[in-house]
Amino acid sequence: MWEDLARLVPGLEWAMVLTYLRVQAFILALPAIGERTIPARVKISLALAVTPLFSGLAASPEPPSTMPGIAAQAGPEILIGLVCGGLLRLMTLAIDIATSAIAATASLSQIVGVPNEYSPHPIGNLLHLGGIAVLMALGLPVMLMHLIADSLTLWPPGEWPGAELLTMEAVRLLAYSFSLAMLLAAPFILGGFLFQALSGVINRVMPALPVVFIGSPAAIMLALIALAILAPLIISLWADSILDFILPVP
Repeated sequence: MWEDLARLVPGLEWAMVLTYLRVQAFILALPAIGERTIPARVKISLALAVTPLFSGLAASPEPPSTMPGIAAQAGPEILIGLVCGGLLRLMTLAIDIATSAIAATASLSQIVGVPNEYSPHPIGNLLHLGGIAVLMALGLPVMLMHLIADSLTLWPPGEWPGAELLTMEAVRLLAYSFSLAMLLAAPFILGGFLFQALSGVINRVMPALPVVFIGSPAAIMLALIALAILAPLIISLWADSILDFILPVP
């Protein structure tokens, strides 16, 4: 079967096909480049453009002659690409978790939240898109190309990756993403707790005072001021963590 396809497309090599499958799966799962807002044809064109750069990095197995053989060699490439890109995306979710925590603890649920197409939250979207823009400016595309090259070195084409290693790395990155999100949202969590505790004390001392009507606007104003001051620091810490990502070594 591969011989028939090779005759239809002169110059097509099996190593390039396997590399394309991994690169395409990698790009689909990556942050920034793999976002839903980017058209599919752009992702396909990007994968086709960079595939020749990586096709010679690792030795390719012999082209199979049957459909099951093709599937047995193509499956690991798609899986490795999706898993490696998904590991990095797990880390990028920290900014969305942080904005949700900020919204829940700082009375900003109407304007801060996880970005989605159904009920957009301006500040949550701003932090997400601002973080992606900062990552691109700091060299994320170059880092992603290095990650693809490293994956081809660590897991040569046609070989199944170690499930235990990747599973443990996914669990570790998920825990790290949550801890990073709580670190980014810590000023708002602590500030919201202290403000609510102070409001409770005032309400006990002066029951007749409408603390809710006075405290709620003040809490929102203080949260917005803190967000304007701390947003650059939040994005900076998040971007540094993303750019320090490396693939697990078998």
